[in-house]
Amino acid sequence: MSFDDLPKMPPLLLPGAPEYAARILALSKEVAAKHRTVMDVAYGPDYWQKVDFYLPDDRKAKGVPVLVFIHGGAWRNGFKEWMGFQAPVIIDLPAIFVSVSYRLAPDAKFPAILEDCVDALKLVYDKVGAMGGDRNRIFIGGHSAGGHLSAAVALRRDLSLARDMPVNVVKGCFPVSGIYDLRLEAVTPGSVMERIHNQVFHDPLKAPGMSPICHVKGNTTPFYVSWGGKDLPESIVQSEAFVRALKKERGRVDSYVFPGLGHFEANMDLDRRESPWVETVRAWMTTIATGAKKKTLTRKAKRRVIAARSRRTKTATRTQARRTVKRAKRGR
Repeated sequence: MSFDDLPKMPPLLLPGAPEYAARILALSKEVAAKHRTVMDVAYGPDYWQKVDFYLPDDRKAKGVPVLVFIHGGAWRNGFKEWMGFQAPVIIDLPAIFVSVSYRLAPDAKFPAILEDCVDALKLVYDKVGAMGGDRNRIFIGGHSAGGHLSAAVALRRDLSLARDMPVNVVKGCFPVSGIYDLRLEAVTPGSVMERIHNQVFHDPLKAPGMSPICHVKGNTTPFYVSWGGKDLPESIVQSEAFVRALKKERGRVDSYVFPGLGHFEANMDLDRRESPWVETVRAWMTTIATGAKKKTLTRKAKRRVIAARSRRTKTATRTQARRTVKRAKRGR
């Protein structure tokens, strides 16, 4: 993947989306040209399973916090190259900004889409120390579909534990304009989610497992949930409900509404140094405590960990078998 050789995507679904996508891609390309980066680091064999690291300009910076950010696009569109425009206000903290790409619907469906994001987090956890980052100070965020995915990664602790990461590997979560309930009964009639639900799920009955609002019980991860004052109606309703659900648990919860901004404008405000969102995220990244917590889970969560590890083993076995067959065919 590169800025000049990105594959063609299906049409974006929302008014103004093509112009928004072109704008943030151009801004991100400018940022990548001006700052230190490590691009296209693979966390899996698929074309889409890669991340970009944006590093502090100070090469001597060590032990800095890390923000992993996930792009939107209704789980069927988008690139990690969209999000680099936000990097400057993070890397001058100093900190490391990581933009994630993942397999997209309809070729990939849940849970694979979410598991890609957890695998990307695992790569960051394992590799960021060599780039000057502190793996005990990893934060995660995302916009739109990426907001949903970032919240799910933070709350589905079983998926992190299945990859040998601490239960509190995510020190804070910053979802923007997200969707947090993918169950059919929660989907707004006529919404984008209703149109694409069958594209992202093989089985709609699995939607609760992919819905962050269904996994808030016992949460201790700090959340800063935000959305635009003129955001998509579904994002507004679900963000407000998600905040209410999180506030019933022990974890810190703050929220912010971008005054007068729509779905795309809210995301584009994330590169503005004086933005209240940027100020809050920078403050959290420098003040929230670090350290790995002992791996303790409920019996139900432990069963999910075992199931996740089993799925990963089976997937790895099938992948190896396909590679063996391909090598045998080439050798004929």
